[in-house]
Amino acid sequence: MPEFGIRLPVTMRLQEPQVKHLCQKLLLTLRSNQLITLRVGEADILKRMVEIFMSNLRAEDDLNREVEKLMQQYAAKMGASFDKEKMFQMIKKQLIKDKGIII
Repeated sequence: MPEFGIRLPVTMRLQEPQVKHLCQKLLLTLRSNQLITLRVGEADILKRMVEIFMSNLRAEDDLNREVEKLMQQYAAKMGASFDKEKMFQMIKKQLIKDKGIII
């Protein structure tokens, strides 16, 4: 738990096998509904999908750590006089906007 008693929103962290399963289902759905036509092998597509998904999860983890640091700074200045979960979401939303991150 971060310093100053900040309780961050609970997030479900997907593991790579879960991500791979989700990507497989998505790829199967897209193909079975004839929404895509593959120009390369399905294994290559699936591998790239998983890489992109995992990269996005790592980016969100990095963002959350940055928000935690800012929260610690605010907590040191403001004490316990604010809703920490709401503040976390507000800071995160602003950083997403400022950095142009897609979450």
